[in-house]
Amino acid sequence: MRETLMQFASAYAAETDSMGTGGDELRSINHPLVFLFVGDRSTEALEQVYDLNRKKWNNSAGVVYLHIGTEAGTAEAAARDNVYSWHLGGSGGDKKTQRAEGYRQFYRDEAKLLELNVLLRQMNSRISEFGRLYASLQRVNIAVVTRVDDPLNALVPELTVLMKSIFGESFRSVVVDLYGLLQEQQPGDDFAYAASLGVSFMRELDEVQRREFRLAADLQVTGDGIRLPVEHRDAALFDTVYMIGDKDERGLFAAGGMQRCYEIVCHLNLLKNRKAADEVDPRHGAYNHQQFKQNMMPPGEAGGIYASAGFAKVTRPNQAIALTVLYHLYRGMLQRMRDNAVIHPTELLELAELDPRKAEASVRAVAGERANPVDAMYGLLYENVSHHELRSMSLRQAEAALFGGNARTFFETNAVRVMEAALEARDGAGRLAQTLQRKAVDHPSYGCYCMYLWTSEQERGAETPSLIAMVREWRKEAERQFEDGKLDLEALYEERVEDQRYAKGSLLGFLSPKGQVKPLARGMLEQIYSLKYELLLLELTIRELRSYERKLEEIHDRMKRYVQRLHDIEAVLLDASRRSISETNDELGRNINEYYGHVVEVIAAETENRRGPQFYFDERWVGNVTALLEQSDETLIDKLIAAAKREWFVHPLFHQPFEQELLARANVAVSYDNREVLTKEELYRDLYVTLESEAAIRLDVYNYTHKHRYEEKYFFGDFQSELIQYAYSVDHGSRTYKLGCIHEKKQSGVEKLNLMGGFRIADLMYYRNGRRYYDSYVRSGYEFHGRALPEEPETERREDGHDER
Repeated sequence: MRETLMQFASAYAAETDSMGTGGDELRSINHPLVFLFVGDRSTEALEQVYDLNRKKWNNSAGVVYLHIGTEAGTAEAAARDNVYSWHLGGSGGDKKTQRAEGYRQFYRDEAKLLELNVLLRQMNSRISEFGRLYASLQRVNIAVVTRVDDPLNALVPELTVLMKSIFGESFRSVVVDLYGLLQEQQPGDDFAYAASLGVSFMRELDEVQRREFRLAADLQVTGDGIRLPVEHRDAALFDTVYMIGDKDERGLFAAGGMQRCYEIVCHLNLLKNRKAADEVDPRHGAYNHQQFKQNMMPPGEAGGIYASAGFAKVTRPNQAIALTVLYHLYRGMLQRMRDNAVIHPTELLELAELDPRKAEASVRAVAGERANPVDAMYGLLYENVSHHELRSMSLRQAEAALFGGNARTFFETNAVRVMEAALEARDGAGRLAQTLQRKAVDHPSYGCYCMYLWTSEQERGAETPSLIAMVREWRKEAERQFEDGKLDLEALYEERVEDQRYAKGSLLGFLSPKGQVKPLARGMLEQIYSLKYELLLLELTIRELRSYERKLEEIHDRMKRYVQRLHDIEAVLLDASRRSISETNDELGRNINEYYGHVVEVIAAETENRRGPQFYFDERWVGNVTALLEQSDETLIDKLIAAAKREWFVHPLFHQPFEQELLARANVAVSYDNREVLTKEELYRDLYVTLESEAAIRLDVYNYTHKHRYEEKYFFGDFQSELIQYAYSVDHGSRTYKLGCIHEKKQSGVEKLNLMGGFRIADLMYYRNGRRYYDSYVRSGYEFHGRALPEEPETERREDGHDER
């Protein structure tokens, strides 16, 4: 069930972010885009970037991905549309030479190289199939993504030059950017080796980003085994290199690990390759990549200069909202079920077809179907006892003298057992259960919850009547009558025969003594066993009421299991809501439970006015809860989710602008006379500070050596929104960075992308700290480079700080 809830929340968030629900405008990229993920450690990046693009880009179906890895780590990443994979066999082995040996293996294995050539040409053709998704096919953008500590990134220069060569046959321009991912938070014992691999890649990166860099190699291979040269001459290999890590410039690690890095990769590609409207408002400060490159380049610098970025977003926490609304919707449904159980006892008895005389009537109906067993007793034979002797006896003694135990046996056999069997066959308790099932349990508005409450023990002050309490009270009254009857019978047995009317002798009694005994015996049987017969009917009535009680207890136990499941579902929904709220930013998760609990109440009241108080149990909504539970808990949740999506989330309260919703939510618990109310200005200030703080550059740069720093900052959202207008007003006139807005219809929130460029590899704390590990590993015989690197100038070595002891 939890998985179902998470899928629902994710789907709701995705739908809310789409144009289909009047939410956010989907973005489109202008030129074809190819992602190259190098190394097994980039598999997670591929999966995350792929999913992010699918959610946010309108023409993401035309984006092509290639993963380069080892044979073991490639299969899972390739199981997606438009994802190609190629693996380099035999690149494992000794850690000391793993990176360099992988590089040499790439050149040696002609069959694998041919396979790569064929794969790249297939990708080239695949891009052409999606030509209509793009505004222009004159240019293709290639985004190379790799973890800096992955051994396979030794192949990045060769892979890049080969791709530019093959794609250049179909496109007039091939622009390649590199995204180097740094994961500094590595708690394992392999941190030093990983840092050495990262420094190895950075040293090679510095080489390929020099203006005079050249690379020529026979990397194109035909099916006939002919190798053709590819060449890159006198220019930096990559248009722009972005270094992005899990630790920001403040020295703080990102809460979501590398997830923020993957979002930055997506937004940087969108920023550079976004399909913009024909007319762009100059006030938006549109992004110009060439200007950014020129401004971040220090004057006279011939070496590699790099960029980084930071990203933050303040968005409506749609997943938490979806789960919270579902919880309150479900809670409201349960409350309505409880309220439906509050009815007048008379109404409940009519529903159950019960009344105080029903059990007695049922018993007498059984008795009426048979002859009175007392009448049959008049033919019983009796002993020869004189009338005179009988008159001096009690009725008990007289019965024993005349019939012994025969009268009792006859009554037990022909009255008690017959009536018990007939009553059991009638199954009044079963009929009661069928009535309650048909008229209560199967009734959508009552169901298992009302039946559970109606069969509960009566509590003092309870609002709901209790069938079992009423039946028990009837039984106790019948038992009191039965006890009184038994006392009457005992008293009757002790009476003298001579005091009975039927014991008076006739004038001819002296002539025929036996004629006097017969009417006495008959009168005595009628008097005693008529009372016993009434007591039998009363006793059977008590048994019938007891059977009602037992049946109601059985029904209660069965309904209790249903109700317990309903409460378990409520607990799961509450837990899912709280967990999701706890995962949101404190500012953005403020008062979600209180505000959306109120929203649900408002919409429920509106719906009740239109459709009546039982709208929950209409088939268009949830329907018969008990019937759904009989299938499964998940079936009930699925029906609730479907009703919420169809009937609930379409309400205007769920489609307010982001700032308006957040302000209303922030003040939901504040009374009108409270001066603590949050104003718009305070809200916008808090959001602005949050965006700026969380969009800190995701790279730790050594400020003392970082001489040139150039920044640009971009909001993604509606330029006309009050929040962005507030952001434009902050430090207006004294701004030291370029501020722009990527205008798009976006109701669910605002995103911010901060760009920073102008630093060298030697300025990175990752490089400065890792260089000593690298040097130590090299001195210990580790071989990290497949090709020789030129000697570093002495001044550069001193600035790096790696020769310090």
